[in-house]
Amino acid sequence: MTIDPFSAADEFEHADVDSVVVFVDIAGFTAFTEAHGDHRAAELADRFATIAARVLGPGDEMIKTLGDAVMITSSDPTAALAFLRRLHEQTRRIDGFPLLRAGICAGAVVKRRGDVFGSTVNTAARLAAVARPGQIVGNADAASALRGTDLLATTSLGSLRLRNVGALVEAFALDVGTRHQEHVDPICRMHVSTDAQSLTITHEEDTYRFYFCSTACLRQFADRVGDMSTSSGDGDSQSIQSFLGEVAAPLGTLRSPTSGRGAAPMSTRSTSC
Repeated sequence: MTIDPFSAADEFEHADVDSVVVFVDIAGFTAFTEAHGDHRAAELADRFATIAARVLGPGDEMIKTLGDAVMITSSDPTAALAFLRRLHEQTRRIDGFPLLRAGICAGAVVKRRGDVFGSTVNTAARLAAVARPGQIVGNADAASALRGTDLLATTSLGSLRLRNVGALVEAFALDVGTRHQEHVDPICRMHVSTDAQSLTITHEEDTYRFYFCSTACLRQFADRVGDMSTSSGDGDSQSIQSFLGEVAAPLGTLRSPTSGRGAAPMSTRSTSC
């Protein structure tokens, strides 16, 4: 069957509406699956979808679940933000629940049989994909509508080139004070508190501290750092420090200079904080 793109809109029942599309997923879900297995990952995704459905507001509608992600529509950006706050509050009460990341896009959608389609949907999904763990990223229309609300801050991310989205999208990080203040396991990406097992790594002039949900994840990370040190040799010390810094930066780990130069090239210390 050949579909004529110029007449397709007239051939099926649909509604053209303005809406706010929200995509939320579990940051580091692939890493969680690799570390803890398929069954625990499936259980986590199912629990997340159940919580999301439970905290929907009057103007929210659950459109679908997609693996570790949920897609909802809200009546306006303020309602979308309120949904994300409620979702955060529920998940942060669960010991070890990973951080979430979200994309919000306000615009026109095509609604049909309980689903929504269009560039607004695609953009919301792509904004979620570029969000960092614990971060909400919105398009210009959503950010503009939220100015004057109780946002802590709105930070411009510039005009982004999003995958499979033709036009540049002006994006904003929306700070609503929902970022976890504790730490994230660098192996499985589970959220952990400072009483978890930790590993302190001193390399060159810097000290890094990482927190882990289990001894298994701690050992796996220590082995990886050790393998890098052994295989790269003295000439590649910069790449080890770069790796540690890149892992530490988004996870809220300690990164502080040691006193003076001449520290040992690499030392590790496991502690229970």
